[in-house]
Amino acid sequence: MKRTKFNPNQLQIDFLAAFRRMLVSLGNSQNLPVNEAIFVKLTDQWESTHELPADLLFQKSPVEAVVYRLSKFDERLQFPDELIAGDLRGVQGLTGFAAKFREQGWVILPSELSGAYRQLFLHILAAAIGLDHLYSNRGELLAEAERVALAALLPEAEVRSFFGVRLSRFPDSFRMDVANYFNLPFESVLKRAHQLGIISDDVLETAKSGTVRSTRRPQSSRAA
Repeated sequence: MKRTKFNPNQLQIDFLAAFRRMLVSLGNSQNLPVNEAIFVKLTDQWESTHELPADLLFQKSPVEAVVYRLSKFDERLQFPDELIAGDLRGVQGLTGFAAKFREQGWVILPSELSGAYRQLFLHILAAAIGLDHLYSNRGELLAEAERVALAALLPEAEVRSFFGVRLSRFPDSFRMDVANYFNLPFESVLKRAHQLGIISDDVLETAKSGTVRSTRRPQSSRAA
C-alpha cells in the first residue's frame, strides 16, 4: 500500500475547517464564496497572530448592545462568550455574514451600508448566532433570525400605530415617514406588520412590488 506523505499544512487546514462554520450569508449564491473567503482570511489571521486587520472598523460595543436587546426579547438565544464584529470598507462582493470560529461568534458587514440596513443586518446576523443551536437548516435559521430581529426592533404597539387603520396602499410620503421613524427599511416594517396580522398577504405582495430598495445611506430620525 502506498504511504501518504505527511503534510502539516493540510493538517492545519483540516483542523481549522472543523472549527469554522458559516451560519448565514446575506445576498445570493454569488456572494457566498466572497463571504466565505473573507471569513477564512480573517480567521486565519486571528489564528496566527490573534490580531484583527486595522480596516475592521468596529469590534465590540455595537454588537454587544444588539445582543443585550435580543436577549431581553427572546430567551431561546444562546450567545458565545466572545463575539467579534466589524465592517470592512471596499471589499467587492461582500454582503455580510454570521459565522462561528472555535467558541467565537463572528459578524462581518460591508461598511458601505446605510445606517438603516446596518442596524437591520446586524440584528439578523447576531440573532442567527444566538439561534444556531436550534436550527441545522441554514434557510430556516435565517428566516427565524429575521423574525426575531424584526420583533426586537419593531415594538408591536408602535407598528400598529402606523398601520392600525388597515391601510392597503402606501404612498411615498407614508413610506418615508415610517422608515425615518424606525430607522429601518420600509419593507422590513411592512414584513413585521404582516407577521403581526395587521396587513394581509395580498397587501404585502402588492406593497412589496412598489417598494424601492436601497442599501445606501438615507436620512433617519430615530436613533439606532
